[in-house]
Amino acid sequence: MVVWNILFATILLPLVAIALLWRRPRQPAARWVATLVLAAGIAGFSVLAAPWGWFGVPLRFVIALLFAIAVVMSLRNPPQPDATPTSPFRILLMALIGMFFGVVAIGVLRAYRVPFGAIDVGFPLTRGTYLVAQGGSEPAANYHAQHPTQRYAVDLVKLNAAGMRARGLYPNDAKAYAIFGETVVSPCDGTIIAAVDAFSDAARISLDEKTPAGNHVTLRCGDVDITLAHLQRGSVAVRAGARVTRGTTLGRAGNSGTSTEPHLHIYAERHAENSTTAVPLRFDGRWLVRNAIIRK
Repeated sequence: MVVWNILFATILLPLVAIALLWRRPRQPAARWVATLVLAAGIAGFSVLAAPWGWFGVPLRFVIALLFAIAVVMSLRNPPQPDATPTSPFRILLMALIGMFFGVVAIGVLRAYRVPFGAIDVGFPLTRGTYLVAQGGSEPAANYHAQHPTQRYAVDLVKLNAAGMRARGLYPNDAKAYAIFGETVVSPCDGTIIAAVDAFSDAARISLDEKTPAGNHVTLRCGDVDITLAHLQRGSVAVRAGARVTRGTTLGRAGNSGTSTEPHLHIYAERHAENSTTAVPLRFDGRWLVRNAIIRK
């Protein structure tokens, strides 16, 4: 069911909306505008907010291209004076649906705003092409934004040669995910304050609510604590109290703790006497938002 829902929202629904626009002449104007808003909103949602690591990143650009072609084709279509009139209710409904999806797409664009106080660190993975599954400063691009202490957390997956994060859409085998077993390195110079390596890796979905970070490493970089979570069991290569430099191997990406699939979860916090504040991170100078691609 999860796969079909994501397939529908990511590919099937945008293709239907684009096809409607492709066939729609620009007269009568109200119907054309409503169809344009519908297609633009749904296509924008698909291109910006959908999880493209599931189906292959190249398809993302196909959706964008098809929408652009549909706009041109609709403008070239001759008027249809004998066409059955479209009811005002249907026109309004189409526009509202498009606006709903469009608001989400605009939220993703707003997520590119870099919050005040962001600090620069190194990218914590090596060798390969990676995709941001969750990231940015708005909930539309990053569901972690709803959690005060992890509002700037980033989830990373690796892409294979087909531009997909796994062999298959949602395989029930952790080893089928490209990131599983990839080397995780320290994003900064600092001191290890926690290193946990005691939890098994789940095949796919792990709902260990008691230890949500699973196997993880937390290091103190200046006055900020950075945690890298869901590491592979048996891979953690450092101990609490050790000093590390940027690029030091910490472990390997896994699927422990609370996790929907193998990925690397990284976030930063600053602790005061009675409070904990989320700290935004820039990686190698980049502010990472959902569907951003990093090549190493």
